[in-house]
Amino acid sequence: MAKQETKTLRASSKPRAPEAEPERRHRHRHVLLAAVITSLVLAGVLTMDFLPTGAGGLIPRSGEIADRSYKAPSDIHIVDEAATEEHRRDAAEQAVLVYDFDERRWTELQERMVAAFREARAALLEEPKEVGDKPEPARIFREALGEETEVPDSAIERLVKSKFDPEQEALLLTLISSIAARMVVDDASEFQRQAEKRAIVVRELGSGMERVLAEKSEVLTLSAARELLREEALKVFAGRPREERRTLLALAALLVRPNLSFNLRASDERRQAAEEGVKEVMISLRKGEIVVRDGDPVTERHVLILEGIREQVRSTSRAERFLGTGGLLFILLFLVWRFGASGIQRFPTESRDAVFLLSMLTTTAVGTSVALFLCDAVAQSPAVTHWVGPDPSVLYFVIPVAAATMLVRLVHSAETALLFAILVSLMAGLQIRGELTFAFYVLAGSLTAARSAARVTQRGTLLIAGVRVGVVNVLVIGVLALLGGQLNPGTILLSMGLGFISGPIAGVLVLGLAPLVESLFSYTTDVKLLELANREQVLLRELEFRAPGTYHHSMMVGHLAEKAAEGIGANALLAKVAGYYHDIGKMRRPHFFIENATVHRGENRHEKLSPSMSARIIQSHVKDGLEYGDKYKLARPIMRGIAEHHGTSIIRFFFEKAKEMADPEKGEVVAEYDYRYPGPKPQTREAGILMLADSVEAASRTLADPARSRVQQLVQRIINNYFRDGQLDECSLTLRDLHTIARSFIDTLCAIRHERIDYPEATGPEGKKLDEGVNEGVVERIEPGPKDRSERASAEREADLKRLGLPR
Repeated sequence: MAKQETKTLRASSKPRAPEAEPERRHRHRHVLLAAVITSLVLAGVLTMDFLPTGAGGLIPRSGEIADRSYKAPSDIHIVDEAATEEHRRDAAEQAVLVYDFDERRWTELQERMVAAFREARAALLEEPKEVGDKPEPARIFREALGEETEVPDSAIERLVKSKFDPEQEALLLTLISSIAARMVVDDASEFQRQAEKRAIVVRELGSGMERVLAEKSEVLTLSAARELLREEALKVFAGRPREERRTLLALAALLVRPNLSFNLRASDERRQAAEEGVKEVMISLRKGEIVVRDGDPVTERHVLILEGIREQVRSTSRAERFLGTGGLLFILLFLVWRFGASGIQRFPTESRDAVFLLSMLTTTAVGTSVALFLCDAVAQSPAVTHWVGPDPSVLYFVIPVAAATMLVRLVHSAETALLFAILVSLMAGLQIRGELTFAFYVLAGSLTAARSAARVTQRGTLLIAGVRVGVVNVLVIGVLALLGGQLNPGTILLSMGLGFISGPIAGVLVLGLAPLVESLFSYTTDVKLLELANREQVLLRELEFRAPGTYHHSMMVGHLAEKAAEGIGANALLAKVAGYYHDIGKMRRPHFFIENATVHRGENRHEKLSPSMSARIIQSHVKDGLEYGDKYKLARPIMRGIAEHHGTSIIRFFFEKAKEMADPEKGEVVAEYDYRYPGPKPQTREAGILMLADSVEAASRTLADPARSRVQQLVQRIINNYFRDGQLDECSLTLRDLHTIARSFIDTLCAIRHERIDYPEATGPEGKKLDEGVNEGVVERIEPGPKDRSERASAEREADLKRLGLPR
């Protein structure tokens, strides 16, 4: 037995409390960051000018005649991009090229050659270690020089004959030293081409010093270096035999290698530095200075200056509007979020929810801006102008802004959708230059969309919701026309038609975007839950096959949870589906759970196990259920139901059994924590209902007498036990909710486990009893006598309470 002090649930949960505050602060930081980014994006959208004329009006094109005189509105400084770019190209073309000079190469070459001669002579003098083992000075000489130097066999034979004469070695060193200080380049044509156009900087790799190459003649090509070597050989090898001169010269020519290479990276850095060093070419104008006079031809320079003036005027005014609008939006979003988190019970507070809502708000604003731009562009068409007139605002009614609120309501509560609809409507009104009438139009459509998308049990419901939005849009447009005094029948009918079309368009958009939102943000819609509720799902079929008792128990729990959730206004569909899947972890060890005992020869496997081992097996079905859920990609609310349906409740039967078996004299103390489920406690109303329905359904099977008073007593005892244990502290269930849930459980269980009459035995025409083999019909329940029923009920109740861990 574990030697550990017994702890209650509240004591064991205290170490988790400090983690809640940092987690909450971390979530708030994420929400604030998302709100800041959203405010800036929305401020940019609201302060963006889409009209081609902008702040400075139409700009004449190059070649046209100015219809008026253009003056600088203030002191203006404009960057001449074309001239600046031309100066940068000139600077890049004049940037120096960098070549690396490896002055150590000749030194290394001389060292290798000295080593080669020394080792070859040593090999000649070395005595063979075994008979027949001869030294190979030629191979040793080649290896010492390096694989890149391919010495001809004739030269090697000559050196071997001369036994690698030290005098020849000295002659070679003298010859190579004559050109050791010279720079040798490999690609002569490329070097000549570059040297003709640009300056060359030589950087010594050893010291890092740099110098400008003054004369191209300082650099030798490879062929020129070898020719110079031949000229020096006439002086160094004077008086030596011809064959010896030829051998040594050939060897020296092979040893000549380029030591000057082009450094592309350093050259690019110099070029970039030269480009960055070019200052921008500025065009400065004083306030009132004339750019182009009336009647003068407009040049490219004039267009550049006028566009620069327009951009500066626009950016100056927009900067102030951008900062002001961004600040107001941030304050608004922050206050709405704080109000929802503190004042609305079902308001989403996770970082994922904040990102989703802010993303939807941003996407809606950007999409509305794009739609406004397209409407303005279409309105300029002569064919459309005939219908809408000079005002393009008639076309704005076709923009399906209500789709955003419909999508939000699809995955969140009605209160959340209401706040979102208000924000979206406000944003839309600001985008139409503060049109409150359009904001009211968007708000009416958004509220209708939220109401119609409350319970979407099939995809077609979204299209019906879109039609409802269209109908409301038509009514609102009619009212706005009366308020605005717009009585043109053609314009009104066109507006109504466009408003009605926007509703189905919104439904189609949500229909296409809903699966994407489910995937990106891990949301679970009612349509997804209905798919999971199908009993032909692979996981449910597997549960029915491997653990039939658990399967039927889960179906009953789902039914109980559904009815209870309907009673308190919770998500009944979610409660039902969570009930279907809450015990899937029992498939891994079905024979350890009593509801499956009859399928597995009726044996009780816990009789041979210690209480602690039995408790671990019972606890493990939660973890196993989560693993099955991950494997079959179950939705997050269902996974939450699996994890929370026992909370941190205690497995009472094995805990009490362990205490009976413990010996206090030996210091054995049973820790209550070891016999509790890992949790967490239920965090939602649906999870709390699932916990209660699970225990109530299992315990109800122990009732031999399903009288309403007995059922009521059982239900109230179980709910009170969980309430006293603190298991319902975090799921927002009120006392009124618990009373409603208890009444629903009692009604449902009494309807399911109602009394049946004891059918009499069948008799023949003469009043004699029929044989047992005769079909007597279906007898659903035959009640035993009072005494037998009481004894059997007592035995069954104790057995089932052992399985549940409930007190006897």
